[in-house]
Amino acid sequence: MEILRHCLPRVYDKVLDQSPPIQDWEGFTFGSSVLGRQIARVIHPVRGIDVGQDGNGILSSSSSANKTSHAYKRRIQDDVNADHIDNHPNILAACSVTRPSHLAQNQFASLLLQEAQHMSCRVVHPSAELSHGETVQYVTEQPQSHQPKSSNSIIATQLMVQTNQRKILTNFVVVAEGCHSQTRSQHGGSWVGNPILQHLINVHFRTGLQLSQRLMQDKDRVGMLHFVFHKDVVGAFVCHDVQKGEWVLQIPYFAPFQDASDFTVSRVKEMVLAGLGVDGKDVRNDPHDDDDDLEILSIKPWTMGATVAKEYILGKTSNRIILAGDAAHAFPPAGGFGMNTGLQDVHNLAWRLACLIQQQQQQQQQDGTQNGSGDESQSYLIKEMLQEYESERRSVATQNAALSVRNYNRTLDIAKACYLNADHPSVLCKVMMSPPMSLIPMSVRQQMFGTAVKAAMMPLVNLQYEGNFYGDTIARNVQRILSSGGGLPLIFPRYEIGFSYDPTKKLHDADDTAGYHPKIAIGYRLPHLEVECLSTMTHDNNNDQDNVARTLTLTDIESQLKQRWNSPSAPRYCLLLYKPFLSQNMRDMAEAWAQDLCPFSFDIVELYSNRLQAMEKCRSDLQKNHPSIVLLDIRHQFLDLLSRGDDDVDVNRSFHALLVRPDGHIANLRAFKSPDPCSKEGHS
Repeated sequence: MEILRHCLPRVYDKVLDQSPPIQDWEGFTFGSSVLGRQIARVIHPVRGIDVGQDGNGILSSSSSANKTSHAYKRRIQDDVNADHIDNHPNILAACSVTRPSHLAQNQFASLLLQEAQHMSCRVVHPSAELSHGETVQYVTEQPQSHQPKSSNSIIATQLMVQTNQRKILTNFVVVAEGCHSQTRSQHGGSWVGNPILQHLINVHFRTGLQLSQRLMQDKDRVGMLHFVFHKDVVGAFVCHDVQKGEWVLQIPYFAPFQDASDFTVSRVKEMVLAGLGVDGKDVRNDPHDDDDDLEILSIKPWTMGATVAKEYILGKTSNRIILAGDAAHAFPPAGGFGMNTGLQDVHNLAWRLACLIQQQQQQQQQDGTQNGSGDESQSYLIKEMLQEYESERRSVATQNAALSVRNYNRTLDIAKACYLNADHPSVLCKVMMSPPMSLIPMSVRQQMFGTAVKAAMMPLVNLQYEGNFYGDTIARNVQRILSSGGGLPLIFPRYEIGFSYDPTKKLHDADDTAGYHPKIAIGYRLPHLEVECLSTMTHDNNNDQDNVARTLTLTDIESQLKQRWNSPSAPRYCLLLYKPFLSQNMRDMAEAWAQDLCPFSFDIVELYSNRLQAMEKCRSDLQKNHPSIVLLDIRHQFLDLLSRGDDDVDVNRSFHALLVRPDGHIANLRAFKSPDPCSKEGHS
């Protein structure tokens, strides 16, 4: 959400607008069915968490769930507008200027397409084109000798993309076509990890108005995830929008003794109704006939795995076929890291490609020939930048894959508490695949397996009755796990906004939901820091916001200053100078230091903690007609955050320089000595 807020604010606003109300998805429930006996409810801190606050939810029994929910709301603050974290009265304590949101992936993809179409109208470039609906058939590498004479590429090998409609020549191909990527397979891409953790049936269904109203009637039963343990169905009901009736049910099955074809529409409908609790058996005094109030939209098998591509950069001669999103990694959905990790992938990659393409165009203009003198250095830079993308994002994907598996295992712990051990069907499968059982016809073994599964699930009928010894024992088992911090969390502060691209700063699995403590250090993103923009120049060739004070956050500051969503431009590095008023010589030193480190152009942003100094700098620049970007650290927090970093930086030195990448991560930082008090150097 931070990426959307700072880079795609129109999408960010639409996500907030189209997401269901927080109270409809902040809870997870556990019970015999959605409307049946509820043995536990966990409310997650999705309304915003403070710095250092862990991501654990609040456990409540069904009888006290509403009370606990209100207690949680009061802890955040009674008058917080739940739809906009920006309105949080104590925003300084919040670890982010955004909050999580819940929106179905197909809706989110539609919003991204709308934004791409909107931006394509603003990009003026002869080779820029947006195409949607084409199918990529294959991608091949073409040596320069086979390229058309009109090609102006300075790269030796181009890529040819064959779609179902045309051929496209390009220098880079970003493969984001999902975990079954054909392009990845064609170019020898391979995985590490476990590709088969569990076979599942994904059931997309919609409830009609009458049934939706019944499901919303008791607010304590409304939530995002409902873990259902019923004698006819054990699965996870995912509620995308209870008001619109959008649901998904995930049902595990065990191949080869259970098959996807076994899940017919009629059987699945019975399972959905049983899991919702509207089959007339575990909902008393129910006069309604809900059979016609349920629509099964799709039934699709899928295989859950935890894999990461061995290489993110493919192509034997080009090394410019780039994997991103699910084409690069596949996780269990527990924790919601799949799409979020993919968004981070492209956030890391897009600025690299934009900078490389811009530099390539500049090189062509300077050389005036097809094969300029900078060919070798350009090729080296491309290789270096893409290798860095691979090492950074693959490391994060590996971390997130391991966390997602731990989350999945947490859900299995809940099943074990219900006396359903996922290992038992697997063991039974192995036994039936081995002699002498393997000599029995498959149809007979499938029938035997189905009978064994039904027998294992039959005792769950006792869960729906309070006062039943067996059912109450299960309830206590589940509550014991959840009260001790078990179960599936929803918020993981360190993994979501506290990760680092420094290879020595890996996250440990000792406490997955530990709180996020912001700091300024190499590899981390600039933390949320409220700053006031007093800039005399914030846009390239655009003075329409000169001298207008605006409150921004230091995270992704370059994107906010440039506002590329309104005026498309190439991303740039940012050289952030803290207290640069003292010495022009130190400013020159910092700029030279950044030029040695950064292969691309950068903007200089000056940060002050003293308003008088900041205003004086603005006035001085106006008099000199010298455009600058001046920020004011309103709360004087910069040095405190810098002191928390792991890098060897003397915070007592009055001049600090940070080289910040376009994606907001700190590439490097350095402290410069204060000038000699006797120095005759004037103010800048």
